[in-house]
Amino acid sequence: MIEIGKELKLKCKSLKDIPPHKSRQWRGGEDNKLLCYDGVTIDSQKYKEEIKSSTAYELTVKKVSESDLQCPYACRIGFDIDQKNLNVNEENFIHMPNRNATNFIYEQQNGTFRLSFELQKVYPKPVCMVISNGTIKNMTVTDEVKSRVLLNVTYGLESDEPLYKCLEPITIECLIGKRTHTITTEHTFGCKTSQPNEETGKMTSGVAICLAFVIILLILIVSAIYIWKMSITSCGDIYVKVRRNDIGL
Repeated sequence: MIEIGKELKLKCKSLKDIPPHKSRQWRGGEDNKLLCYDGVTIDSQKYKEEIKSSTAYELTVKKVSESDLQCPYACRIGFDIDQKNLNVNEENFIHMPNRNATNFIYEQQNGTFRLSFELQKVYPKPVCMVISNGTIKNMTVTDEVKSRVLLNVTYGLESDEPLYKCLEPITIECLIGKRTHTITTEHTFGCKTSQPNEETGKMTSGVAICLAFVIILLILIVSAIYIWKMSITSCGDIYVKVRRNDIGL
């Protein structure tokens, strides 16, 4: 795996033993210039050559920089030359961002929560998400700037709900290649955004209880009126029956 700031070894191998009288050369880099000639490098702090066997030798780039990447490199023995391009991809190169995030913005407008931030000097392009109350929300790439290899990527997300749990920081996870980069950042919001929901819930519960009480009370009143009417009707029937009996006597 190629990483900026670490060593990179370039190997050169001959099918036959390398004769002592034949010169060894290395060329390459951003300007495809001469880097080493018979073990003498143009910059001893940057390059070092080692003979590994009678048929092989290698050039070490002590601290790889971005300008060393996506360039041709060639080793030469006498008139024989072997050239390859040092190309990078998601499988052989990774670079984590220098800082957690820049231009971090978290705001609320018209009931919508907006989150945006930028990751600088990163490769490959991260896939970022916000983890809020156990829910994962994927972020969208809103801007992308590429230098030679590294990327500056801006992400954005809009949500109708807060992107944090009350009194806890915002947590963002970015998958960069096969590595996970976690960003935890504080915010200036308190718990006010969650209070209206709680108050609405309490109000709804109160209304439901009152409504149930009124319905029960109406049922009791209707039942009482019905029983009262039934009792009056029953008493009337008894009175009529008694009167008839009296008349019969």
